[in-house]
Amino acid sequence: MSKTTEKDRAKDDEDLDEDESLDEDNDDGEEEEAKATAVHGRDDDDEDDGAEPEDPYWWTPHAVLSALVLIGLLGFFGMFNKTPLARLAAPVAPEPEEHHAVASTPPTPAPTPRPAQSAQAPREMFGAKHLLVMYKGSRRAPPTIERTKEEAQARATEAMKKAKADPSKFADLVKEYSDEPGADKRGGDLGKFPKGAMVPEFQAGLEKIKVGEVSDLVETPFGFHVILRTQ
Repeated sequence: MSKTTEKDRAKDDEDLDEDESLDEDNDDGEEEEAKATAVHGRDDDDEDDGAEPEDPYWWTPHAVLSALVLIGLLGFFGMFNKTPLARLAAPVAPEPEEHHAVASTPPTPAPTPRPAQSAQAPREMFGAKHLLVMYKGSRRAPPTIERTKEEAQARATEAMKKAKADPSKFADLVKEYSDEPGADKRGGDLGKFPKGAMVPEFQAGLEKIKVGEVSDLVETPFGFHVILRTQ
């Protein structure tokens, strides 16, 4: 009896020791889990504390951009044409009252035009007959003219002397000496013409003589002239 009891007691003591060691192991595991939980919990809190807070005015740039786009569209469709700034840039149309004032004013009568002759003095008129002796190379000389300039001058001088001797025979001298086309039919008559209508050399020779007189030999680009002044 005593031996069995001692064995039983020894076994019970071993069982108690195992239970105590298990309890200690469980307590150690719980402490480690608690520590791990505490560490992880603090890390999560630190991460939450380190995050930047959300900006309550995040919508402001978008609103400003939308407003600018809207203003641009309104300006494109002419919604600001009647604003004071638009009036400064655009030309101002006259008020209707000004139109009535202008319309009520009687128009100023136009000045009566004066005749053109009163503004300009009448040009001096001349009249003359002439005979023309051409030479090869003179202006408008026909191909049939073969005489030289010296020969033409001598022929014109001969006609001039005869015309000065008897001006009444001037038409006959034109038929005999003049090379101008059609001169024989009209007797060399140039009719009436204003001053400056003829070449300068011819005009100068004409003004040197009086009506009814025969000029000296007058040279122009067309040849040699003998002039009889008729006016």
